[in-house]
Parts: sequence; C-alpha cells; structure tokens
Amino acid sequence: MSENNDNIRLLSVLSYIPFLFVVGHYAVEKDNPDLRFHKYQGAALCGCFLALYLLEALFVLLLSFSPEIQKIVSYILTGGITIAYLILIGSGISSALKFQQKQLPFIGFLAVRLREMVDSRRK
Repeated sequence: MSENNDNIRLLSVLSYIPFLFVVGHYAVEKDNPDLRFHKYQGAALCGCFLALYLLEALFVLLLSFSPEIQKIVSYILTGGITIAYLILIGSGISSALKFQQKQLPFIGFLAVRLREMVDSRRK
C-alpha cells in the first residue's frame, strides 16, 4: 500500500512540472482522486501560463517601435510571470506532498471547470 501511495505522490508532484501532467493521465493510478485533482491543477496551471507567455510575447512585439522600451518591458513581464509560475508550482507541489487537495490561487477554479468538462464528456 505504501508503494502505491508513493507512486501517487510522485505522479501528483510531476503534474505541476510544465507539460508533465500528461504522465498522470496515462498512469495505472489515473483514477485516484488525489492524482486526478493534481493532474487537472497542473494542466490548468500550464495552460494559463502558456497563454500568459504568448500574450506577453505579442505585447512586446507591439512595442517594436522602441527597442529600449521593448527590452525593459520584456524583462519585467517575463520575470514577473516566471516568478508567479514558480510560486504556484511550489504551492502545488507542497500540497501534493502532503496529500492535500488545496486549490491554487487564481488558477484553481479553472482546474475544477476543466475536470467537470472532462467528466461530462466521459458519461
């Protein structure tokens, strides 16, 4: 039983590393409630920050008329987004290690909606 808990804990932690939430989707324990929670949290986190990075790139591209301003804005936005991403990854990994189903701030509601949408398609 302990080995199964260790597998679930490892897969839950991996779910928060960018794009590795897919590993939990193909795992034997994929129907475990803890793993499902963290897998969808990781997917929502990855998707949101991918969208933020793309928006940041578009915004910086719009500032191409001034390379100096473009460089400064790029550094500030990329740094801010990356720091927020790392903080949320750390929070998710912390709750996964404790076997807690704690929603991430700002992103957690999207994970719930994503899980509901996938569950409704399964039926």
